[in-house]
Parts: sequence; structure tokens; C-alpha cells
Amino acid sequence: MIRLGVPMRQLVVSILIVLGLAVGSVRGQSLKALQPTAGVSSNTVQTLAANGDSLWVGPLLTVYVEAETQLFLAEGDAVEQRLLEGNNVVVSLATGAGAGGGSPLWAGLAFEAGGGTIGAGGFLVSTDGGRSFEARPAPLDAAGDTTVAYGASTLPAVPVTQEAGAYPRGLALQGRDTVWVASGRAGLRRSTDGGTSWARVVLPPDTSARIVPSRSYDFLAAPPQGDRGFQNYRALSVLVDETGTVWAGTVAGLNRSTASDVAPGGDRAWRLFRPDGTPDGLPGQVVSALAEQPRPNGRNPVWVATLRTETDGPLQRSGLAVTPDGGATFRQALLGVQVNEVAARQERVYAAAESGLYVSNNQGATWRTIETVRLAADEEGLLGGLTARAVAVTPSALWVGTTEGLLRLDREQESRLLPGHSDVSPPEWQLFRTEVPVRPDSPTERVPQVDTYAYPNPFVPSRDAGVRIVYNVPESQTVTVSIYDFGMNRVRVLRDDEAAGRQEMVWDGTDGSGLRLPTGTYLYTVEVGGETMRGKILLTN
Repeated sequence: MIRLGVPMRQLVVSILIVLGLAVGSVRGQSLKALQPTAGVSSNTVQTLAANGDSLWVGPLLTVYVEAETQLFLAEGDAVEQRLLEGNNVVVSLATGAGAGGGSPLWAGLAFEAGGGTIGAGGFLVSTDGGRSFEARPAPLDAAGDTTVAYGASTLPAVPVTQEAGAYPRGLALQGRDTVWVASGRAGLRRSTDGGTSWARVVLPPDTSARIVPSRSYDFLAAPPQGDRGFQNYRALSVLVDETGTVWAGTVAGLNRSTASDVAPGGDRAWRLFRPDGTPDGLPGQVVSALAEQPRPNGRNPVWVATLRTETDGPLQRSGLAVTPDGGATFRQALLGVQVNEVAARQERVYAAAESGLYVSNNQGATWRTIETVRLAADEEGLLGGLTARAVAVTPSALWVGTTEGLLRLDREQESRLLPGHSDVSPPEWQLFRTEVPVRPDSPTERVPQVDTYAYPNPFVPSRDAGVRIVYNVPESQTVTVSIYDFGMNRVRVLRDDEAAGRQEMVWDGTDGSGLRLPTGTYLYTVEVGGETMRGKILLTN
């Protein structure tokens, strides 16, 4: 059985923790569908997409507009119905080439489907750079869709009629109307009409390195079903590069289809790359992320993030691979590192990983690890080391999504991150956190009545240095926070003298003896001003 790495399991849990937002009045006619907001929608930031000099952020549709130096929240009926009323969150983002008001933007949505599964929530689509959005349904099948055509073959298939497990893990745009989506157990799908209709994409079975439409085949085009089906039909990532080559990452490896692989009928030939145990192949089998690096001369390199799986066969390792020549050769990097996402400029590459941010300016030959960051003097620092979940670059800045908010670094300071640079004067980052007011004067659906909350939540002590418990103090006094297990046994007491205003107290996940507590739901109380406030924390080891 194939077992996915830790980041995949953490993603399923943490994408569903969405906090409220503080919003203000509309600023500027050009931003008529956006509301200014004081912070990001969640302190766990796992989804980023650059659109010109602006940056879109999940798990709600939040955008930083560089010209305004301001975060904004997308508005409109479709956004309200799908995100706020539909209990969806944004789990994938893709923007069209170039900047400007007419650029397309796609947001893939997911929701908690019950039983520990995540369901496909469809899409929010903008064709005007985020000024307005329309909803699109999830690309599911009808019950009678038990076959799929591929060239001259009619292959048996299993229709995916339920949203569970079929959420959009990856998105890629090709022109204005063609969209590719990596949909987990629903496989790789494509729409050529802006999401109105979808087609299942036939990929090679795990046992084949290549398929072509001109040959006859007879295999089940579906994920494992009993003793049939293939892991290559569990799609996790997708990319369309500058040459029109489509790259699709699955649980079974990396699939490639070039522009010349398209048959007259529209079906595509595919090549499947799998780990072979050599330094010239993929490090691991699970391809979780893909990125293209713009280069001034020659073909753009494609970066591939992989995770190891526990299977028979060649030795596998998590890490990166890069192909500078469209898959003719591969070179491995960052072996043993769990890379969540990659972003690149012409002169450097950034890898967001559980152990920090990795930077290279020589195509991955050497790397520098950024494990801690320096923030502005008036900002509260990160707890412990840097856990990087996402990374993106805009012309003006480098952006890193973390478990404690969204980091921004001005472009002119990026050179201080490069290998060989002295740590005497580290760059200064800007941090955007969730700004949920406790006990707001005028509660709304987006700014609810909140007495206290905790983040990150779920809290993973092996990854997070602590969980912050937020509350309001009416006047300077001593505050007591008590932690209880699910049986209401008090396991830890925290006290501190707090000034008036919004305050935070940090718990490290241990009991009064310093022993780490087991996985479970913990309740907490905040005693302040003769009043007791209550909340919950999910602790996961």
C-alpha cells in the first residue's frame, strides 16, 4: 500500500481552519469588487498565486495589491455563496499569463465531506483580474459514464459521482479557455470551454512508461478498484509550460505530454517518469508540486517536488528534481527534504519546506536554508523555526506562506538570502497575520462575535513551536489560562500580567510536568476581569 508523506496529511486537516476577517469600505473605482481587510484569512497560508504585481492568497480570496500596499477581500454573490455560505475554502489557485485587468483567475474550492475526507467544492472563476467572479461546478461524472474514449480504444472507467476525495489539488491555465485540474481520485481533467464542460484525461497505467492514441489498449482508466486500477489516476499537481507541454504529477510519478503529442482527434500521447534509483531520475514517486523557472536563453527548467512512498522497488527519497530540457534529463536536489512548493525568478529558485525556506542561485547545485526570519521591530516574532507551506514571487516581492501568517520581503532585499551572504544584517520581513477582532462592536457574518480563539489550530507540537490563545483584556491585570483534556481534567495552568487590549498567551502542548500531551481535543478557559471565556484546540502529534 502506498502511504503519502506528512505534508499531504497535514493539508487535509489544516485547510479547513478558516478564521473571520475585518473589512472596511471600498477604496477606488478600479477595486470596486474588493474590500480592504486588516489581515489574511488564516494564519496557516498554503495557497498563493501571483498575478502581475498582485498576490492572491487562500483559504479565502484575499489579494495584496502592490499599488495600494493593501490586502483586499474579494466580494460578490458567487464569493458569498461558495465561500461563506457554502463552507468552502480555497485550496488551489491559478492565474493567466501576464498582468492587467483582463487576466483570468481560477480558485479551486474544497469542503469537509465528513469521515475525514475532503470534498470538491467547484471553482470561482474571474476573467477580469478578480473584479468579479462566477461559480463553476466540480468536474464530476454521471453514473453512466463507465467508459472513456482514447484514440481508437474504448477503455472501462469508474465514474466519480461524489465530491469526496475529488477536490482540485492543482490547477493550470492554458490560454483563456483551457483549464487543467488535478482532482485527486477523480484524476486529471481538462476543460476547453472555461469550465462549462470537462473531459477525463487518459494517462498511462502504472505498468507502462508511455501511451499513444494510435495504439489499442484495454486497462481500467481509474484509481485502484479492488485488483484493478492504477495509482497514476490519483492526480496531485499540473503545469503547462512555455512550450505548451503539459506536466501532471500523480501518486505514481510524473506524466509529460508535449505539443507534438496531440493527435488529430485531440487525444494526447503521454510519457510516465518514475523513480529508478539513480541520481538521474525522480527522487520520489509522489509528485506533489510543479513549477516553471523563466530563463533568458533556452528552454525554461521545470522543477518537480516529490515525496517518497513505502513501496517495493528502487529506493525513494523526498526532495526536488529539475529538468532543464523538457524531460530529456533530470537532476536531483534537496534530498530528504519535504518540499511543499517551488517558485523561481530567472536568477534564483525558492523551495518552501517543512524545515524552512531553501534558496539557490545556481540551479540547485547549492542551497541556503532560511530557518528563522527577522521581522519589523513592532511585530511579534514567529514561534520556533520557519515552516514554509507556500512560496511565490511578484516583480516587487518574495512571498512565503507559513503556519503563522504570510511573509513578504521586498525584492531589493532578496539578495541577502543567497548562499554565502553574511547573517550580520539579515533582511527584514513584513508579516501579515489574521486580524480577527475579539468581541467586535458590530458583529457580522464575516466579523463574528468571538470571545477567544487559538492558532494554529490544529496544533502540531512536532511542527509548531506553540499555539497562541487570543483574547481581550479590558484593563491591566493578571490573566489565567487553564488547559483541560476531553475528560475535563486540568493539565496545565498559564498565568501572566497583561496590559489592556488584544493579547495572546502561548501554550507548547505540554502538561504541568513538561511532558508532551497525546493527540486529542483540549478545552481551554481564559479567566480575565471576573469573566471566563472558553475555546477548543485540536492537538495532533
